[in-house]
Amino acid sequence: MDGNEGRDRSLAAIVSGIDRVVCSGTVIGPRHVLTAATCVIDPETGAPFEDRQIMPRIDLDDGYIPAGRRFVQRVYLPAADAPFGPGASLNDQPAIVEVREADGQPAFSEVTAEAGFHYGHAGNDEGLSVDFYDAATGGQMASDGCAALAIEAGDLMPLNCALPEGAAGAAIRSSSGIVGIYLGPGRGRYIGKAEQEGIGRIMTGLQPGQFRVMEAGYAPFISFVLMNGCNQPVSYIARYRAIEARKDLPFSTVSGEIEGGRSAILPLKTENGVIYLRGTADGGRLVWGGDHRFEGEGYFKVAIAAWGDHFHTLNCGE
Repeated sequence: MDGNEGRDRSLAAIVSGIDRVVCSGTVIGPRHVLTAATCVIDPETGAPFEDRQIMPRIDLDDGYIPAGRRFVQRVYLPAADAPFGPGASLNDQPAIVEVREADGQPAFSEVTAEAGFHYGHAGNDEGLSVDFYDAATGGQMASDGCAALAIEAGDLMPLNCALPEGAAGAAIRSSSGIVGIYLGPGRGRYIGKAEQEGIGRIMTGLQPGQFRVMEAGYAPFISFVLMNGCNQPVSYIARYRAIEARKDLPFSTVSGEIEGGRSAILPLKTENGVIYLRGTADGGRLVWGGDHRFEGEGYFKVAIAAWGDHFHTLNCGE
């Protein structure tokens, strides 16, 4: 079901690597997202994944592009002695993700809505819905009428729905706010009042007594989105290195071809970079790169000061 109409834009995508949506999440604070623990914690090591990023308020179905991806700084999991924690496996736990701050990136509250919680258990007759991302397209979707059949011991909720890949971590909502979280096929967890109070303490910087905190490592990169504004294929070569790198160090190089009117994502493994870009069409004819003029042997220079998503267009016009 298409859920674009009336969406509050609090939905966030949990992304692996450069652009693969693996889970859903919900923006609940200026730097915080609610999701499932399995979306951000490696079950083999018990530590946060280093390649996970958060893309808030994205909706590819209507062409919306987010303000930029955010890397994970901390993950909060239920403490072992919390009312909702004892005996719970990783598969049955929610997680709160706190994202890293970067220059020029606004807080979530400046670019999207923040979802609130519903206080009190959801009855069996209360209509529930689940918002999630489609893993194949990244599109924002919704599944209505996904109802909790019962609330079991440990606040686990059997659900009468099975959502596709990419839905793990999606919020289970009632008309008055979030009541739980979708964890996997037919399985969810109720977000109780004690949990909500602990989440509130996390977002206000207080000691989260109901949660334990895990610091996350990360491997930042520049997501250089190269768009071909020509009506013919264009070959490109991008040479880059960190801005502060010694001048005698070699450049890293990526290359490829983009069909007319299409785009390619170049993951440049650096937090910042000076990039020399060359585009050719028609057997070697140079193409323009936005407003940049060519330097040296047909390359133009782009300096990017911070990791994240950056867009550039190659043009075949005069």
